[in-house]
Amino acid sequence: MLGDHQAATLLAGIASLPVRRSHATRTLGSYVSRAGHAVCIRLQFALEPALLEETFLHELAHACDHLSNQPGRPYRRVHGGGWQAWAAALGIEGKVRGQSEVLTQLYREKLKPVAVCRRCGVKFQRLRRLSRRRNYLHQACGGQLDLL
Repeated sequence: MLGDHQAATLLAGIASLPVRRSHATRTLGSYVSRAGHAVCIRLQFALEPALLEETFLHELAHACDHLSNQPGRPYRRVHGGGWQAWAAALGIEGKVRGQSEVLTQLYREKLKPVAVCRRCGVKFQRLRRLSRRRNYLHQACGGQLDLL
């Protein structure tokens, strides 16, 4: 698969890759690269232990695929054949999206009320506020939204 020099270069690249805490509440983890170079692996440490391990291996497969097949170039085809081969070598399924009850609950706790419909009274929740420079309409009933 890889020559001795390529394997040594790959291992050095992976060994220097930091693992950082992710603040995202919608993704389990991510592999970050910029300008063709690996930056870090981000993980949501609030995950269940088994899911955290699987997510780490998933992101490690991205790093291995990028560093072995496309070093120095932007990472493309992120869940393509190269990634699937690395995922199989690391002993994980080739799942693209994972679900976590803990992360879903964390996301729900961060939601804040941002608007109320004048016509039907429905409350809208988001992570961020809506822009005060715009007027919003409730698509279901056509009522104008009052920002909170």
